[in-house]
Amino acid sequence: MEQDPIKTRAELIAIEYMVANIYASMFGERFGEKALPAYRDFAQKMREHTATWTVPGLDAALSDHLSAEIQECIEFQLSLIDELLQQKISVYKEQAAKKS
Repeated sequence: MEQDPIKTRAELIAIEYMVANIYASMFGERFGEKALPAYRDFAQKMREHTATWTVPGLDAALSDHLSAEIQECIEFQLSLIDELLQQKISVYKEQAAKKS
């Protein structure tokens, strides 16, 4: 049975979105309106860490290529988390304004 590539891609996008939303919620709940600097520090450390990755067992060129592809996917995730977190912070600020 052959899997539909569109369905597979849709499933991957859904997973990426859910993971990003979990991280955005985690930072938002922990830091509230001040979550963005904490998240961006985390994201920068993640970028620095993934920049050192290699894939054991592959020749150097293929390892570099695969590592770059993984880094690109992680960068997409980090950008999505940032965007979602900014939206959550906006909601936190609106809620705080209503309480005042």
